[in-house]
Amino acid sequence: MSVTKEFAVGIDTTLAELHGKRWDVIDGKFADVDSLEFYKKHYPKNVESIANYEKKIASAQKIIVEINTAIKSLDDIYDQDPWTRAFLVVNNNGHVHSSLNCSTCFDTTRYQWLVQYSNDDEKTIVEDAGEDACTICYPSAPADVLNRASRIVTAGKIAKAQAKAERDAKKETKIAKEKANAPTASGEFLYFKDGKYTEEIKTERSAVSKWLDNQYWILNSNNPEQQQSKKQANYIICESLAGKYGIAVAEQEAILKQKYAKRG
Repeated sequence: MSVTKEFAVGIDTTLAELHGKRWDVIDGKFADVDSLEFYKKHYPKNVESIANYEKKIASAQKIIVEINTAIKSLDDIYDQDPWTRAFLVVNNNGHVHSSLNCSTCFDTTRYQWLVQYSNDDEKTIVEDAGEDACTICYPSAPADVLNRASRIVTAGKIAKAQAKAERDAKKETKIAKEKANAPTASGEFLYFKDGKYTEEIKTERSAVSKWLDNQYWILNSNNPEQQQSKKQANYIICESLAGKYGIAVAEQEAILKQKYAKRG
């Protein structure tokens, strides 16, 4: 029969789902086998737990047999008139293979079935796979193609791209919030030198609080040097806040003095 793209993608999509389901069931079965062996060795009298795991293992095996039967029926259709396929090994350096039987892979190798390439010509697959193309599966792949980054879009790549976009959006929101709350018109922080230490003021609220604390020492300190240092810091704060709101420094100072008066 003449295989169409739609037909090949339909068969392979179902097969990919079946293979994925089988992997999940097998993983669960392995965990149950480990638990069963643990109870048999350490708690042999706990017959209820042992019976429960034996039941779960038997149920999993039954499901595996059913899935294998379904896979075989679809594999039989494929074997009648095979079409091209592409499989991406699921790891950081995974290659794209033309089948599940590549000599560079193992029985435990996990794949992502690239059903979007089912029944496409090999050249298209290799062109898109680029450096990820397996040279065993695609020995005729041109060197210039193998040196090019992969263009294949996978669910994993989409998820990573979405996660990065979300992180970038959160970062931009955080930066925008910091700039809005900053004590300067530019969104930058204020820095003051206190002896060998540098004090950082990130928000307008902190800047106002700093001005009020400094004002107390300006009015009550008997140390001229300390008073002068506090006055200089308070002028910088007033100048920065005035610039942020587009008012005169004297007007901003008057606003802060009113706050100080209310503070008592």
